[in-house]
Amino acid sequence: MASSENGLVERAKCNALKTMKEAGFDVSDKLKVVIDPKLPFMGYSTKRNGRDIVVVSGMALKSKMLEGLLIHEMSHIYRTSTDHPSHDPAVLNKVASYVMQRSHLTRDYQVAVVHQAINHIEDLYADDVAFQAFNQSGAFRLDQVYEFFLDWINEKPVRSKKAKTTWLNIGLMLNNCFVISNMTRHGVLDVDNQAGNKVQKFLSQTSERMKQGFVYFKDFMMNLQENVTEKEFEESLTDYLTRIAELANARADQT
Repeated sequence: MASSENGLVERAKCNALKTMKEAGFDVSDKLKVVIDPKLPFMGYSTKRNGRDIVVVSGMALKSKMLEGLLIHEMSHIYRTSTDHPSHDPAVLNKVASYVMQRSHLTRDYQVAVVHQAINHIEDLYADDVAFQAFNQSGAFRLDQVYEFFLDWINEKPVRSKKAKTTWLNIGLMLNNCFVISNMTRHGVLDVDNQAGNKVQKFLSQTSERMKQGFVYFKDFMMNLQENVTEKEFEESLTDYLTRIAELANARADQT
């Protein structure tokens, strides 16, 4: 089984590399793809000993989207290798540390939402590359993308009196913003307004502040610019994360 899985991954890797290069995005063929059967999500990219690594889960191997996943992760690697501000660890860490310190965000759940919010921005910029490759290769059809995105949308806020509830619901709201903005950026049709209806069902159970926040964050994600300087990106990311902290302080999940 391990041998067949490794063969599957190697074929998908070669196809993804070929697709990226044909789309004009050169990624080193020295990158390694490894399998983590216990990984609870599809996959991620990282660096080990100076080498680019893509880790894929057992569920990714069983899906029809392995090649699409690799293209997405290779797009992160491309963004990093070409020094795009959205993938500059120094910039991301600087802004996150500044906002968390200024807003006194010390709880694990607060830090987790801040990092999740940053990951959404990284994913949007990576997908701007990935969708160009998808469109050229047909490796990941838009109807597949749509079903994938639909599954990501949260319809129900967390109901609890715990202090972290506000933050958890902001995290869910940001996730919904990410899905809708990503679909819009890449022309993924919302069939029968299914995605929009799911989002509205979520928002209908939240406060006016959360609804207003959704509009701001969706527009922010939808309007991210490709050609942005490091200073411009740092300033916009600071405002984005600061508004998240302000929304949490306003107890936005209370109706």
